[in-house]
Amino acid sequence: MYMFIVILILSILGILAYYLYLKQKSEKLSKIEQGICPDCDKESIVVKRSKNGGCSGTTSVIYKCESCDYEEEFNIGAGSCNSGKCGF
Repeated sequence: MYMFIVILILSILGILAYYLYLKQKSEKLSKIEQGICPDCDKESIVVKRSKNGGCSGTTSVIYKCESCDYEEEFNIGAGSCNSGKCGF
């Protein structure tokens, strides 16, 4: 019985930690989409690399700050195969 309680508590803490991580990542992306660096708060964010995932619907984008060398990758969901771009 105690083992079940421990596993339940650890599972809840893991889910909570992941939720907080995604919330923080979302807040960073929101600032970056406005052109503001989340670290130094200057308008110096540029796209370093952008790779389209094709029909998977995700795009991998690396943003870099030219002032403080902040760099982070985001996987942004967009598009779908139903649009007729996949060639099926």
